[in-house]
Amino acid sequence: MNSKDIVLLVMDEYGGSMSGKTLLQKVCYFAEVALNMGVPFKAHHYGPYSPTIEESVGELKELGFIEEHTVGFGVSNPSGFGELRRYDYRLTDDGRKVVEDLKSKKRVEAKSISGLVERIKKSGNPDYFELSIAAKSYFILRKQNKPMTNSEIEKEAQKLGWPLQEGSVQKAIHLLQGLKLVTSN
Repeated sequence: MNSKDIVLLVMDEYGGSMSGKTLLQKVCYFAEVALNMGVPFKAHHYGPYSPTIEESVGELKELGFIEEHTVGFGVSNPSGFGELRRYDYRLTDDGRKVVEDLKSKKRVEAKSISGLVERIKKSGNPDYFELSIAAKSYFILRKQNKPMTNSEIEKEAQKLGWPLQEGSVQKAIHLLQGLKLVTSN
């Protein structure tokens, strides 16, 4: 299984469409955690980010397996710089055919991704922001490779340029427990 397969299977589990790059990246991050396929993720603005996943999205668009639509939200400041937009993705008919082929040939991986997305939805179906905080928290926990308090996670997040609101780590840990990635003390 490669990064393009992960993107396609994740999108399929979300009904064939996803709203926003951040949501897609974070669900793919957790899929990588579940499958351990060697797709690299690094600390980035909105949490763990994979240039490989980004490149895969571009390749899938070029192949005609997914479509990208841009939704504009105005500008972030009065000077006109910092236009805000979201990129939404949808599987094409050809993309759906590829997904069906993947599901038949890579059943174990497809079921693993399906189970992951089901756990995400059962954990309150978090939006991209909540999933981003959970991904940041888990990224830190994996990097540190030791039990940490919420306060310690928040401090490490600050070092990575990820300011977290008070209480957000506790909610993220609850989500990570629902995903069976961490256990309670």
